[in-house]
Amino acid sequence: MTLSGPGGKANRFEKSRLKAYTFSNQLSAVTAAMNPSTEPAHASTQPYPSAPDIERDQDEAIIKSICYSDIFGFPLTPEEIARFAQVKITPEQAADRLTNNLSLRKIVKERDGYYFIDGREGNVGLRQEREAESKKQLRTALKRLIPIQGIPFLRMAAITGALAAFNSPAGDDIDLLIITSRSRTWTAYLSLRLWRRFGHNPDVCFNIFLTEGDLVFHNENLFFAREILGSLPVFNNGAFEDFVGANPWVFDVFPSFFTDRTRQEYKLPLSPRWLRRQRRLEFLLTGPLGDLLELLARKMQSRILINAAPDAAMNARRNRIKLHKHDNRSPILDRYEQRCRECIDKYRKLTSAS
Repeated sequence: MTLSGPGGKANRFEKSRLKAYTFSNQLSAVTAAMNPSTEPAHASTQPYPSAPDIERDQDEAIIKSICYSDIFGFPLTPEEIARFAQVKITPEQAADRLTNNLSLRKIVKERDGYYFIDGREGNVGLRQEREAESKKQLRTALKRLIPIQGIPFLRMAAITGALAAFNSPAGDDIDLLIITSRSRTWTAYLSLRLWRRFGHNPDVCFNIFLTEGDLVFHNENLFFAREILGSLPVFNNGAFEDFVGANPWVFDVFPSFFTDRTRQEYKLPLSPRWLRRQRRLEFLLTGPLGDLLELLARKMQSRILINAAPDAAMNARRNRIKLHKHDNRSPILDRYEQRCRECIDKYRKLTSAS
């Protein structure tokens, strides 16, 4: 098995976007052929948006990007604003709007190259502290996670949450999203739990387990799109690119997203010793013995999970395990919607008055 280094399979991520875009165009062509129009092909009932409309949409998308990150006390650079904007916009366009639009400048302020909602200037220093702390934690985490390369049927491990966003306080947990081989989800889960316990890694949390045959997220919303595109795959043999390719809707949410190349340096150092152990264990557990272990692991571990936290937001299935004890999705989205309404209403009043 070969793993992708900093440049090995990086282009597969962009190819997944191209595949989704091509599929969308093909689907549109098929739909048009099945529903021929009586009007000439060049005729259009939808007028092109005017320049002021485009600029207004971009301004509001900038506000939305900043409002979401403001929930976590994390001001953004123009590159980050554009990356997670919900309209087409470049970092240069975002910087231009933030510099030259007077209405926007009354809502969004800048310090040291970071943009934040007016009145939240203190978050700039907080971001700088947490970003430095997160990079320190990541370097330590990469050393501690080296042995997971020996976990049988592990195909990807991605750091998620605050640490992946470089917004982690000292002493925070390491949250992982895991992808396993088909029909071996519970074997990998049991192996990782044993490694965490006997390897003295109580702060490593396995939040979601997926299998290569079931990578689609059916909850298509802003929260999960940010989690997917903001995750940091530190161990990856191509499963992460397949994961993103199975969820092309994330690029409908963030049409301007582009990969931050500086994040690609955070990869596990390859360990031939642990990779050999992984291959040997997979050889032993591929046949009937492995099927039996998978069945026993699923029955035993699912019962333990239910008894340990009966009221938690957990979901244990044959090929998918969700281990969040608390579902923060709704509270975060509610706060985001409220903050957006307040800021965008203020922006619209300012623009109508000018």
